[in-house]
Amino acid sequence: MGYESIAEDYIAAEEALYVAASRARPAVANRRFPAEKREKWYRRVRAVATWLDTNGPEPDNVLAKIMTPYEIEIMDRLAARLPIKYQYRGLNGLREYARLWTMFPELLGDAPPQDVLELSCGACGIFDVLSRYGHNVKSYDYLDQDGKNPLGTSYAGIHKALGVECQHFDGRARPYGFAPESFDIVLVHQALDAYGAVGEWRQIVDDLLVIARRSVGLVLNPPARKDQENREQGAFFINEMKDIYGAIVSQCPETRLPTLVIHKNHN
Repeated sequence: MGYESIAEDYIAAEEALYVAASRARPAVANRRFPAEKREKWYRRVRAVATWLDTNGPEPDNVLAKIMTPYEIEIMDRLAARLPIKYQYRGLNGLREYARLWTMFPELLGDAPPQDVLELSCGACGIFDVLSRYGHNVKSYDYLDQDGKNPLGTSYAGIHKALGVECQHFDGRARPYGFAPESFDIVLVHQALDAYGAVGEWRQIVDDLLVIARRSVGLVLNPPARKDQENREQGAFFINEMKDIYGAIVSQCPETRLPTLVIHKNHN
């Protein structure tokens, strides 16, 4: 069975839950998760599956465990204010699966267990994938004490469903409180922009490299301030990482955002 077939089975299972919820609460459904909005995210699941059918490894039985809906009732997802784009486990997991295949493909095979620190866990797609391949994943997410939702409670239902003990930290407060070389790999996916301005990104990477024994993996969001100066600084940062650290630059298959892999012993 290919990725596209697995994706269609997942979409059918997910859609059945939404249809049942729509029948029970039609007014809520029309307002919060109309069919056209659901289809938008299903298209993205299909797109990643199509990419993997062309570029990925042969599907294995691990993927089947990820491509199932979260065991969270639809109305409970809404009550938790979980954004609809994160309600789809198949997309959250498949996105990270495709990223990891482009960045650290050995982790999706028979590599020895690695200690992985993820500092941007969100809906925990990284944990969902890597823990099933036997890796030890510690999940942290951004803590903003001044924010409206400082402890990330929107994701709490997902964390509970997946058995993730997500901890929180302030990504703006450096140096980070992790011992030097305490993890093999440190991952920050689409969060560096929340942890500092573009001009601070190199220092953040330097701090991450202290924590990592082996490698740092990044998926970059655009800078928080999307002006010409920040775009130029973002491009400079990527080139600087290539020049100084030999960063391997690629692209997320799902979002098309830049990805960087930095190995400590790159020479």
